[in-house]
Amino acid sequence: MLQFKSPGNWLFIVPWIAFIPWYGMLIAMLICWASQGHPIYWFMHTEQFPVYISDIGATNLRPLFISCAGWQGLGYVITVALEFFQRSGYLPFQLKKKDPSISDSTSYAEKLRSGKYLMPPYYTKDERNLIFAAFVLGGIGELGLLFCSIFSTARYHHVHIAMVSVFVVFMFLSTCCLIAEYFLMGRHYASIHPLASPHFNPQSSEKSFNQGYNTVDELPWYKWEGHIWNKFTISATLKVIWLTLAVVWAICFGAINDGSKSACFEWLLAFWFGILFMILSADFYLGGRYRESRYFNHVESFSGYYKYDKALGLYHSEEVLPSDDNAGVITTETASSNNHNNASSNETFQVVV
Repeated sequence: MLQFKSPGNWLFIVPWIAFIPWYGMLIAMLICWASQGHPIYWFMHTEQFPVYISDIGATNLRPLFISCAGWQGLGYVITVALEFFQRSGYLPFQLKKKDPSISDSTSYAEKLRSGKYLMPPYYTKDERNLIFAAFVLGGIGELGLLFCSIFSTARYHHVHIAMVSVFVVFMFLSTCCLIAEYFLMGRHYASIHPLASPHFNPQSSEKSFNQGYNTVDELPWYKWEGHIWNKFTISATLKVIWLTLAVVWAICFGAINDGSKSACFEWLLAFWFGILFMILSADFYLGGRYRESRYFNHVESFSGYYKYDKALGLYHSEEVLPSDDNAGVITTETASSNNHNNASSNETFQVVV
């Protein structure tokens, strides 16, 4: 029997709040159009079944169309912003506040155990920049959808079509950024995953990578090592499948001259859009539970995989891993190779996870 485990936080509900009203709008439009006898509206030039979403949205249901399009758009932007927040500790465009307990020289392992991050932090600045880009591009795309609903196809047809194009193009780019982010995080996570082969695991005393590569950053971009099929790469693959089908159906929507068939693909795309929110919700749920993951407490070292660790010469080795015997207490030795007076400092501390 499938058991729902307690989430790390409740932010995974936000994507559902965003897209459920969108589904409600679509269903309400179909019901109203059917109850009216499947009419062909005065501004339409051909007979077709079904009609386009925008055709129904240009009638007395226009307020519903505008409000739900705006709600869904705001929900998507907030969802991506929350992805950024959970992995960085601050929101996009927010001035980063200095936390004396978490500095740029803090190791990845310490950041994970600090409790500041609701999801595992990004490994490099590339992932951070991709989330931010997805946020900005998604915001532009969703504004396109909002203006699409405001400028109805009945009165502003050319503007309406232009705004549809803005929505499609920028949402495509935003999704590509999310896919790239998860593939990059999955590539790093694969090499330190406890299920990675010892031959490729940088935690092992054996050679970390074959062919002379010492860290994942030294591998060619096309080469992956370790536990490749992890939660990041699986999510990225699902997004690729989602986007591929969305692109195919979008091409059919725009290229088919038959209005009825074209409208069918538009309705299909509108409902398909909600699947992306479900995937993002699953990302939030799984990411928020990373401290409860069965693998988290068995990762012995994150050294070399965080943006500052390698540059500052920091390494961290946990002498005692959490278990039932030590009640989750970790003794960690931190060594620094910073050249302050040509001396190295050692500090031992305990962290309860």
